[in-house]
Order: sequence, then C-alpha cells, then structure tokens
Amino acid sequence: MWIEESIKKGKRMKDMFNLNDVTIIIKDMISDDVDFEFVLNYISSRVPFYLTSNIEMIYVGQFPEMKERDINAFYENDAIYVTNKQDDEMDMIEDIIHEISHAVEQYNQEYIYGSGALQREFVAKRKRLSDLLSQKYEVPADFNINFEYDRSIDEFLYKDVGYDALNQICVNIFPSAYACTSVSEYWAKGFEELFIGETSNLRQMCPVLYRTLALLIKELKDEDQQ
Repeated sequence: MWIEESIKKGKRMKDMFNLNDVTIIIKDMISDDVDFEFVLNYISSRVPFYLTSNIEMIYVGQFPEMKERDINAFYENDAIYVTNKQDDEMDMIEDIIHEISHAVEQYNQEYIYGSGALQREFVAKRKRLSDLLSQKYEVPADFNINFEYDRSIDEFLYKDVGYDALNQICVNIFPSAYACTSVSEYWAKGFEELFIGETSNLRQMCPVLYRTLALLIKELKDEDQQ
C-alpha cells in the first residue's frame, strides 16, 4: 500500500515532517520554489494545536481525486491531502489551512450549523449574487435556496462564469469566488481569512460567519485549557 511505502521511504529520506503534532508524509517531491519548512513554521505560528487535534495525517503529493475533481487539496477520513505542485509558499499555506477548516467543521457541525443562522446568511448572499449574475448568465434554478454542495452549481460558477469574473462580481458579498460554492466552502474561506487574511473585512462583510468562527474557536480554546 502506498501509505506504508511512503512512511518507510520517509523514514529513510527524512521526508516526514510535523505540524502541531500531526505527521506529514511527503509522497512526491515538493516544487523547488517552495520552502516547506517556512510553510510549516508559518502555519504553526498562527493555527493553534487545538484546531488540528482531530487530524491524523497530512499527505503531500499527487492523488487521483485531485485530477478527477480539479482540486489542489482535500480532507478525508481525518487526513489532509495536498498537492506537491505549488506556485509558492502562500499557495500551499492557504491549501493546508483551508483543509484544517474542514476538519474543524466536521467535528463541530452542530455548533456551526445547528441554529441555521450561517445558512441564512449564505443564502441571502447567494440571492444578491444571483441578481447580478442573472443579468448575463442563466443561473441554476435552485441557486438561491440550495446551500449544500451541488455539482451543477459548482460547474456553473467555475466553468460558465469563471473565477476571475466571479471574483469581480462577488466583491463585498462573498470573501472569494470559491466561497460562493456552498455554505461549507463559505465557512472554510472565513476560517482562512481569520488566520491569514483581513479579519476586519470579514467581520464587516460576513458578520454571522465571523461571529460563529470567533465563538467556536474561543470555546475550543477554553476546552483545551481545562
């Protein structure tokens, strides 16, 4: 199995690293332009241990899911998978922090989504975005009501509109084009912004998202200190 082979190889070649006590295995060589030690130091200086406690492993390399879904990283079964092909350190930092957010999300679903407030904020933003998009595009029928991930909506935003155009259209509505994809990605982008972005902009643009993030992180910190 490739995981066992990577662990053995890593021990021989010193391709095993650590981030907040999470083991990182380098399956495929990282781009020469990326200083991986810098990436790890940057993340560990900003993201506290208690937010990575449910992550078992981080794998760096090429994986079939990335090609199939045209993505750079994903979170699955308590592990983060991130591509080794990165433009620079910040690209890799953003990918890893984004997937850390999904680990936090998985273990705190009720706290994040239980009241429905975050979903309502997301849907209200989708409606505002739909009004702008409908001037030029045929918007999917359930765009204004569906806050879950939907492939047809994803492809509409990614392929029909395009993220370059969408980033311009969604200014002051969503923190990024990808945040429009689903409420889960809205959460993840907010998490990114909290640790490596503009928190003042997030607080003003997405008050429910910001408050949910801030309160959950405080609660997890308090639990960790007990």
